[in-house]
Amino acid sequence: MHQGTTIDWRASLDAAWTKRSSLWQNSQIDCFRVFHGYEEGSRGTVIEKFNDAAVIDYKTDIRDDLPHIKTVLLDLFPFKNIIAKGHQSLGLSLKERTHVLHGNDALATCHEHELKFSVKMDAPHNPGLYLDARDARQWIVNNSADRRILNLFAFTGSLGLSAAHGKATEVIHLDRSKELLPRIQENYRINGVQFEARNFLRGDIYKHLPRAIKAGKRFDGIILDPPPKVYQSPYAKHKPSGQDFSALIKYCAQLLNPGGWVLGMLHRFDFSWDDFEDQVTQASNGLLLPESRLTSGIDFPESLPDKKLRVSTFITP
Repeated sequence: MHQGTTIDWRASLDAAWTKRSSLWQNSQIDCFRVFHGYEEGSRGTVIEKFNDAAVIDYKTDIRDDLPHIKTVLLDLFPFKNIIAKGHQSLGLSLKERTHVLHGNDALATCHEHELKFSVKMDAPHNPGLYLDARDARQWIVNNSADRRILNLFAFTGSLGLSAAHGKATEVIHLDRSKELLPRIQENYRINGVQFEARNFLRGDIYKHLPRAIKAGKRFDGIILDPPPKVYQSPYAKHKPSGQDFSALIKYCAQLLNPGGWVLGMLHRFDFSWDDFEDQVTQASNGLLLPESRLTSGIDFPESLPDKKLRVSTFITP
């Protein structure tokens, strides 16, 4: 039998909501992390807002607390839908760890500056938009005009869509999952951005990039956002480890036009920011030099900077 925790959810959520006043008072943004439990009172619990929908993700068993959490959330904001999803590490069945707490719609459309994003609240993992990459998306919007952009590990395409919105001449998306390609197209559709299906590629990055190099493909910007553990591939000439930046940057350096940029996202805690940038410069044989740094917003409070998302942009001299 599971029991409720001793967390004062009302005090914790009220405090977190107040800290984020600059976000919920911003008419251009309706999606952000409401509660970052690692630093705000419940390790392993995060709550995210996507317009009028809320998603509670939990890695510790807080099932008995969920009705109270729902009540507190509804006191903070008139959510139409609230879903809670437990992590598979809890050892519970999908049915036992998934709870529709309020409303009955699992789809939502949220807004970040001029862009819209479609999210699936009941998706097993992320609903479709990584909220910690907000500033990275804005950087891409501002640095993609008249450039041909390659978006690797595209997921639902938010980063590449940001490039298209920023007047890129062409954006190519690559992801291994065929289920994600229609979601990229949906994000383009709801934003009224024209696209060609041939620019949404399903494929193994270790197969596709060498072929693109051999074919003489070139880009003016490359978005590189590998997961914390890159998939093993029969096409890789090595055993991919971690985010595998060393190998991936070697490919990217051969695909980049003079004056081009690479935006890389570091998700691992066993690398410092300086180590990451040195690794990229070394892997590119000095071609890529760090230019600027970005990180997650105030809705991702961390006492240790290396626990936050770290984004670096690199340019060719």
